[in-house]
Amino acid sequence: MQIIAFISGKGGVGKSTLTANIAMALAQRGKRVLVIDLDPQNTQRHHLGMDPEEIAGLIREGITSHAVFESPFGMKFIPFGRAHDDELDQFAKELNKNPNWVLDGIDSLGGEFDFVFLDTPPGPTVYLKQALRAANRAMVIVLADAASYATLPKITALVEQYTEGRSDFLGMYRLINQMPTRGRLGHQVRDAIFANQDQHVVPVVIHKDERVSQALAFERPVLEYYPGCKASLDIQYVADWLIDCVEE
Repeated sequence: MQIIAFISGKGGVGKSTLTANIAMALAQRGKRVLVIDLDPQNTQRHHLGMDPEEIAGLIREGITSHAVFESPFGMKFIPFGRAHDDELDQFAKELNKNPNWVLDGIDSLGGEFDFVFLDTPPGPTVYLKQALRAANRAMVIVLADAASYATLPKITALVEQYTEGRSDFLGMYRLINQMPTRGRLGHQVRDAIFANQDQHVVPVVIHKDERVSQALAFERPVLEYYPGCKASLDIQYVADWLIDCVEE
């Protein structure tokens, strides 16, 4: 089983969308995939076909078999769940007291999955710390812009801090999302990321594609909404690359 934390230094980079779509691509390849939403925004329920009125999630049920939902798109998932501010405060205190809460929850599921994806909120949060304590790999989602590029040193330092001394942590990779087909700045940032971090960069970018936002409007993964579009093909490549990394 591979536990992969999807993380970012800033919001608005499409991290949750990629988490859901890469999970679906792996499920299409016969992999048993579980997505765990560690983001209080609770957005994975929209991506993975959950009843919008459902309030259940890990904040109440924990990471247990009772909290797992079946997605119509081929994978299983645990939503974060709806919560009030006071519930979030109490939950954060619980996570700070038990730094292995997420890892212990995943272990309780009995290893029935090939991949477990952890979707985290942007920046340094208790949820990021929990995810990195559990993860075997980290996938840092960035845009090809100056703001995302500027966050890389900080998020890299956090990954190193939270995984220090762990022999089972196998690496951190940058994945560029919403890559524009035109524009000098985007290509300059992409070239800088590849030049400085070539051994830690996924060797494909996810191109900017209007069909991704169209799919979101219908609360579907783009792989299901328009499997032949450029972004879907890029995501399929990432899934194949990820399988190769794990098998190696």
